[in-house]
Amino acid sequence: MVDERKVRSVNWHLTTRCNYNCKFCFSQKLDSEIHDIENAKKVLNKLKSLGIEKINFVGGEPLLHPLFFDIVRLAKKMNLVVSIVSNGYFLNKTTILKLSPFIDWIGLSVDSAHGEVETALGRGNGNHVTHVIELAGIIHGAGVKLKINTTVTRLNWTEDMQPFLRRLKPDRWKAFQVLHIGGQNDLYFDELSITDEQFNHFKLLNQENIKGITPVFEGNHEMIDSYFMVSPGGMAMSNREGTNRVLTPLDRIDNQNFSSIVNVQKYAKRGAIYSW
Repeated sequence: MVDERKVRSVNWHLTTRCNYNCKFCFSQKLDSEIHDIENAKKVLNKLKSLGIEKINFVGGEPLLHPLFFDIVRLAKKMNLVVSIVSNGYFLNKTTILKLSPFIDWIGLSVDSAHGEVETALGRGNGNHVTHVIELAGIIHGAGVKLKINTTVTRLNWTEDMQPFLRRLKPDRWKAFQVLHIGGQNDLYFDELSITDEQFNHFKLLNQENIKGITPVFEGNHEMIDSYFMVSPGGMAMSNREGTNRVLTPLDRIDNQNFSSIVNVQKYAKRGAIYSW
């Protein structure tokens, strides 16, 4: 039984740096990243004291953080379940094998089986899909679990991704309705936004289990206020109002006021705790 009073995982947006220009990105304008490993250790210790068991390093592109490998090693040394979400550009056999002793999951962001769609979204220059296919095999071979994250927009809401996903054989697949965060992705949101009905159409096309894994679909209502997030500078972030994120010093957060940062019931309801 999941304890609905407990948040056990966190997304740390290590950096806003990115080599891609995804039009729907909602993590572009945040605070400055941490440059000192001791400060990173303080953040991780605070998260552990709050009962966090799993940490997901995201960006931007997390591999662009100059202390990325050091922070990942430190998190694993602290007995956290460690996950990263990457666009994959800087991942290859060498980097994956270097990371494999310190991470449990690698998440790859891929929104379509068609390279031209990814290019139109700002994700890569035409070879993103073929690179992801190559990386999936390497990740499986390294004994690391594979997660695929898909953002559903006006460019892909009619796409059946099941054949492509069966080829990748992910251990988890999450599809998100493109989310508007004011002050972050205003410029292109109108051309990419979809209705709840369109997102439901995508769900119907892609609801079959893959390799025994049940797809996870998160609409805007499920995402808002249901994630515990930490900014590049180690601040707690809230998107409760669906606008530009509110930052709160992490040392002001405790188990009594956690609800000011994330709706714990919504966190549990969206299936945030699963077999890690």
